[in-house]
Amino acid sequence: MVKLFGSFFLIACFFASYCEMNTTPVDHPNAKIYGLDLSHHQGDIDWSSVKNAQGHPIQFVYIKATEGATYQDPLYAFNFKEAKIHGFNVGSYHYFRTTSTVANQLTNFFNTVRKDQQTLIPMVDTEDIGSLSVGAFHDSLALFLAGIKAEYGSKPILYTTQRFYNSFLQNRYTDCRFCIGRYGENEPQLLDGNPWTIWQFSESAQVNGIPKPVDLNVLNSQIDLGELLLSN
Repeated sequence: MVKLFGSFFLIACFFASYCEMNTTPVDHPNAKIYGLDLSHHQGDIDWSSVKNAQGHPIQFVYIKATEGATYQDPLYAFNFKEAKIHGFNVGSYHYFRTTSTVANQLTNFFNTVRKDQQTLIPMVDTEDIGSLSVGAFHDSLALFLAGIKAEYGSKPILYTTQRFYNSFLQNRYTDCRFCIGRYGENEPQLLDGNPWTIWQFSESAQVNGIPKPVDLNVLNSQIDLGELLLSN
């Protein structure tokens, strides 16, 4: 009986992990506002050809700017400039590293991302706590978010996966909006009932003008894109 239960448990864990990792592109015909997030990993983008994804017009784009204390995405300036020239609502994001100090990460982001050029409020990507204790992780992240708000006048959107949110972020940062990564046709299920603002539902979308697969997002139908403008 113990061996049988163990086998069922392992199968269930494998199935759950498979569902979490499913990257099959999914169309959401009821969605109104689609967007992308991208970095140099998508290659050299022809922004004049970037218009639609899965038959839906692309209306917002988040572009990776920085990571940790010293890294700047090599295509950030080009992608940001071109995306704005071609009429997209554009924002910038930082990948938060637990191995770098908050002060150094803020300096890196501030020096790279000019407030007066941004259309959308900033986004912060957090996906692991590293070697920090849970308490130390939250102390650092909260301090970083406060620094972003002080500089840009708005709390950033927090990007994370559904699994990381439910493990470490639920019932926290209630004054922030969340972009949740969960690939497939099932919407994010946040255990604290917090509504998601943006759902990253695919990491393998094919978009004209972008040579490599790209993350595809949809805005919650209860939210207006204007709520994400930095001026708000």
